[in-house]
Amino acid sequence: ADVLRLRGASANYAADVCIGDNILKQTADAYRKLRNTARFLLGNLHDFDPAVHAVPADELPELDRHVLGLMQRTLDEARGAYDDFAFQRALSAVQQLVVSDLSNFYLDVSKDRLYICAPDEPQRRACQTVLAELVRGVAAALAPALPHLAEDIWQNLPYAAPTVSVFEAGWPNMPVLT
Repeated sequence: ADVLRLRGASANYAADVCIGDNILKQTADAYRKLRNTARFLLGNLHDFDPAVHAVPADELPELDRHVLGLMQRTLDEARGAYDDFAFQRALSAVQQLVVSDLSNFYLDVSKDRLYICAPDEPQRRACQTVLAELVRGVAAALAPALPHLAEDIWQNLPYAAPTVSVFEAGWPNMPVLT
């Protein structure tokens, strides 16, 4: 059902919407990429509680601050697109962030900090701080178009969620970066 929602939301609804085996396969692949990235984010937060372990934004390494800035720009773009009922543009911005910036770059280079560093090492906690912000931002950005996926992400946070539902959390802002 979410794959069909993704197809509908990512289509230009002002024109005829094409559908076929290849389009459904591409849509399923895009959905799987979003879901698997969310699983990676959640899985690497298993021993992290933002209330206890979060690193202040001004103490984050430059790469981490950069990624939070990318997330904020994506949130701003998605919100503007949703306000204009341009669902295709909103989802495209989120997919671009998830596929290009997170999966193909940031998450790949962060694996050493996540897997090799000691659990309470500052570098690892800084990375987990960013992952917690990313999972919050991605869930919120997906919620208007893919509500089941967004709620599934929210319900599987490995720490006490700030609200019962992603829909009660409001639109996030990334930490102020100095």
